Formats: sequence, C-alpha cells, structure tokens
Amino acid sequence: MTWDRMLGATGSDLERLLEVVEMAQYEDFFEALPHDVGARLGIRLQRKGGNLRLTASAYDHPMFNRTMGVGLDSSGSEGEPGAVLARTAAHYREAGVRRWMLQLLPHVEPHGFEETAARFGAVRLRGWAKHVGPADQEVPTHSELRVVRLGSEDSAGIRSESGLTDAWAEMGVRNFGFPTPFVDWLRALYGRKGWHLYVALDGDTPVATGALFLSESDAGVMGQLTFAGTLPEHRRRGAQSALVARRVQDARDAGARWIVCETDEELPDRPNPSTRNLVRLGFPVAYVRANWGPPKPEG
Repeated sequence: MTWDRMLGATGSDLERLLEVVEMAQYEDFFEALPHDVGARLGIRLQRKGGNLRLTASAYDHPMFNRTMGVGLDSSGSEGEPGAVLARTAAHYREAGVRRWMLQLLPHVEPHGFEETAARFGAVRLRGWAKHVGPADQEVPTHSELRVVRLGSEDSAGIRSESGLTDAWAEMGVRNFGFPTPFVDWLRALYGRKGWHLYVALDGDTPVATGALFLSESDAGVMGQLTFAGTLPEHRRRGAQSALVARRVQDARDAGARWIVCETDEELPDRPNPSTRNLVRLGFPVAYVRANWGPPKPEG
C-alpha cells in the first residue's frame, strides 16, 4: 500500500486535506501578527467562503499577497477559478499591490486557464511543490552542526532565551529577505501553542533556522515544516537535513502521523536543491500547486 493510501486520501481529497492543513497554519501565523507591524505594512488576512486571502499592501511580494483555498467551498460561479481570479485581481489593484498570486490545486485548475488569466494580466508563475511523508521514518543526516529547540533543555546555556529567539527571528528575516519589522512578527511565534522553533549551531553560533507547526486534521496530528533557511556562509554543511531530522523526531514524539512541507517547483532551467533534498530524506512530492499572477518585473 502506498503512503498516500495509508494517509487515507488520494488525488483531490489529498489536495484538499493538505490545503486545509496549510491554511490553518497561516491563520495561526497571522493571529500572532503584532498590531504595529500589521498597521505599518498593511498586513491582513481575510476569509471568504473556502478562500483565504493574504494581503500586505506595503510589502509588494506575492508570498504575502495571495489567495489560496480555491475550490474548497464552491458555490456556483462564486467558487470558480475565473471568478476568484477576477476578485483577486481587483482586490490587489485596489490595495496598490503589483505582485500577487492566485494558487490553484491541480484538480481545481481548469484546462485552458491561460486565456482567462491573460485577461487580468496574469501568467503561470513558478509553482509550489507539496511534500508529504510519514512521521515514523528515520531521517538520515550527517552533519557536525547541533540542532536545538528553543525553550527546551538542550537550548539552555547557549544564550538567553530572548537572545536565541532574537537570533532565530533575525536569521529568518535575512534568509527570506523579509522587511525588518518582520523580526517582531517571527519573534512572536516563540512559546505560541503549536509552534516549535529550532536553530542549527556551529559551536554556540546560530547558523540556520527551522520551525515545526503541529495541528489537528482529518488524518490525525500533522507536522508542518516551515521557515527553513541557512545563512549563505554556512550552506552545504547539512544544516537543513539535521533540522528536518530533529523536527520529524519531535513531531513523532508529539503524536504526529504525517509531515508536510513545501518548496519551489523544480523546473528544467531552475533546479531546486531543497526539493531534491526533501525527496532524498523521505518526503516525495505529492503534487505541485500552480501560482498565477502578474509576471515579476525585470530588473
């Protein structure tokens, strides 16, 4: 029996399950948003039927300006991708956002959607690959770097918890190129229910980050791996493999049955080492979610 059948969902049911799981993570992440950061960057999250819409009007980046969950709660034309695209384009135009995305699961994306998208100045952008695998597997790792979870016994004595949390948040902002105010947002995840934050250390120096979010789903407790990044000068030392191994172990110990994570789609002209690394570690690509939006401006 394949892992997807063991999970109890295949095809469109699997896509719906993992989309709901991811949306739960983002809803909780946005609940942690400090008010002053949200006001400064125009950040908000909105629910409309089954859709979830993220907006950051003062941060023109599609990661925080996108609509997901299309087709999860369809009701006539309101839930059709073309209608959702029209509302999405109008919303971001009014918000003054140039770079945004509509995310469509494979079973939702209509044939010939390119023509519909073109009417709104949208093209198919690089997709996001969804990885999933069982939590009871042993993840191979070979790294001299040490991984610790913030707030646990193994992080004691490195530096103060607040100092280690600051380092985690500051590395996250640097690795992902987020605006500086995001440091306070990432810092707010420390100690929040469901969230577990990790750093990989070279001696006592933090060099890489990762996070684990645990949530209930129809398939039991799911562990989502997120906020994975390594400082450029410390890459190619096995930091992310070590972080994956530790987070999978902790998720398993917390009762999780499945691990979910996401990477940029691997394309012939744009290979993605992170995608191949996760497959090698036991987390195959379940599907690729298409992203539709205005093309990235040149330069």
